[in-house]
Amino acid sequence: MGIFDSIKNAFGGKDEPKADVTVSPSQMLREAGLDPSRLKFGFGTGTISVSGEIADEADRKKILDVLAGAAGISAVQDNMVVAAPAPAQAPEPPPAPEAPAAEAASEDAGEGSEAEAPKTYTVQSGDTLWKISEEIYGNGSKYMKIFEANTDLLENPDRIFPGQKLVIPELEG
Repeated sequence: MGIFDSIKNAFGGKDEPKADVTVSPSQMLREAGLDPSRLKFGFGTGTISVSGEIADEADRKKILDVLAGAAGISAVQDNMVVAAPAPAQAPEPPPAPEAPAAEAASEDAGEGSEAEAPKTYTVQSGDTLWKISEEIYGNGSKYMKIFEANTDLLENPDRIFPGQKLVIPELEG
């Protein structure tokens, strides 16, 4: 601190504007009792986008409410996906009366691949459709087959998010 600053402070010259304090979206969510560790944020002029995996729909609503209430935010883009249910739901299928009926229905459907459930892949952090295609088909250039099979979930082949469950189509001939 220089001599002029000392004189200025002595005569009440501390009326400088206070620094703008900005709280990160992660901090806002922590203060609201939410865990932001699996979320990613993107920023635009007056907007914020949030993506990642969340536990349930109640968390989605809380997160969106907290972010929408932030100063300077006029819109929140929601790209979050609900995490797969916990293993606690695995014991549900054992009801005996339904299991034989389901087996009979699949037998009636025929022996073709139509009776089988489609193959799926859950997107991991760092994945791209090219990488997934390379892993599954052995050829990354077949990524558009995966995109085309998932147009109900994906708007752009370059934008996939962890936790999304993609249908993996069989390659024809």
